Amino acid sequence: MKYIFFSLNIFVALLGHFLIFLIWRHFFNLSDIYLQLALAFLLFCGLMLVVIAPLFIHWRDNIFSRALYVVAGLWAGVMLNSFLVASLYVGLKYFGLVTVFADNINYKYLYISLIPALMLVFEFYCARVIRVKRRSIRIPNLPDFWQGKKIIHLSDVHLGPVWRQKFFDDIINLVNKQAADLIFITGDLFDGMDANFSWFHNRQFSSTQGVFYAYGNHDLILGEKKISKLLASSNIEILADKMKEIEGLQIMGISCYYKGRLDIAKKIDEFSAYDRTKPSILMYHEPKDIKAFRKAGINVQLSGHTHGGQMFPFNLLAHLLYGGFASGLYRFKNFNLSVTSGAGTWGPPLRLGSHSEIVLITLLKT
Repeated sequence: MKYIFFSLNIFVALLGHFLIFLIWRHFFNLSDIYLQLALAFLLFCGLMLVVIAPLFIHWRDNIFSRALYVVAGLWAGVMLNSFLVASLYVGLKYFGLVTVFADNINYKYLYISLIPALMLVFEFYCARVIRVKRRSIRIPNLPDFWQGKKIIHLSDVHLGPVWRQKFFDDIINLVNKQAADLIFITGDLFDGMDANFSWFHNRQFSSTQGVFYAYGNHDLILGEKKISKLLASSNIEILADKMKEIEGLQIMGISCYYKGRLDIAKKIDEFSAYDRTKPSILMYHEPKDIKAFRKAGINVQLSGHTHGGQMFPFNLLAHLLYGGFASGLYRFKNFNLSVTSGAGTWGPPLRLGSHSEIVLITLLKT
């Protein structure tokens, strides 16, 4: 899986740098062959930075490799922002809305370089400041014990080269302030970089009924054994294809699956104690297999993975890929799907068109 991710990253990076070459050559009116070669060399260096930075983290996790990784992420953000600004300009010009002032070459230099850089400040703010999103879910046959109780849905923290102990401590403090009765972590607590985690120390989440965690795809890249060791002294209980019942509420965790198509009916049948007449909450990292879980009688599916697209226009792509279920709460009679855009980020520590969040859910009886 590591090689698939690496190959995909190289392809996207190549395509992105080539597109930026075309955009900057056009906006900066680079007709001179030597200036074009200089730009090509600059972008080649940027490409090498994007490709090599993740490898440095795997090789040696230190302040230099982490700084390199962050710079690579910001560089990717600048390129995307340049594409967005250029697209906006082309769109406005097509409809005859570009003034002579805006079409002046000197001002083109300004907004094709300065605006993309300034956008990083807002995008980092959206990534670093975590919001609490509140939702209510109605569940049939919910025991009186759970009526009005609150649960936290947390996902995609991506602890690793960018988001580290301070970020995790801030999340724990924010979660604990909500005084939830249950806390669910639906995968990708870790970024997947097999690096030095000597900085990581366990702090305790606060909840009356427990903290439960199901593996995401990045967690599986890091490895279940390493994660189990890292969380050994925490109060986080890993539900890797397991189920337990608390006060009449069935809680299940199914690990992220990438080895073909998961047989949902068979997987649910493996939970021998599962009773479809009792209320149930499932942690499943990716918001898919929805029809199968509805058919199995699951009442609540908690998912993440999409990051809400993280950066525009990828949020549009995420909604397309996941059938409109990229971020939010979706209700289908007795079935509820809660998809969070996540607390952390993957790659660039930036967000545009999404916001880092935790979800506070109130359980209600139908």
